[in-house]
Amino acid sequence: MHVSNTSPLIGNAVTTTSSNAAGSSSAPSSFQSMLSQLTDYVNETPAQRMEASILAQLGITPQQLAAMSPADREKVETEVKELMKKEMQAQEQQQQAQSQAQIQQQVQAVQVQLQLPTSQVNTQSGTQSNTQSSSKHNTTISL
Repeated sequence: MHVSNTSPLIGNAVTTTSSNAAGSSSAPSSFQSMLSQLTDYVNETPAQRMEASILAQLGITPQQLAAMSPADREKVETEVKELMKKEMQAQEQQQQAQSQAQIQQQVQAVQVQLQLPTSQVNTQSGTQSNTQSSSKHNTTISL
């Protein structure tokens, strides 16, 4: 059986082919379910995505959280907030480490450029004297 469905979000016709009638009836609802989940995900904020991810790590669905007693829900929400803080701190540390690594690479590149042999420095500048270029070789950059 041939089923065609057009989504306003995608704008293209989606075609599903199935050999039996029972399978074809679930295809449109399966597609709609996946489309609905994708739409919900895209509309979430990064904080909501992080919260959902942490809840999943804890093995708790949003429906289970909503069904909990206020005291249990508060405990879980407190734990989620703590885990979110830890995750954000870990991400910040990773970004700082990457920035430091990039800076270190740039410093090393500058140091390599400053350590060119005197003949290359004179050839490149054309007007520098040997004493001027040799003083450049002894220059170091420290952070």
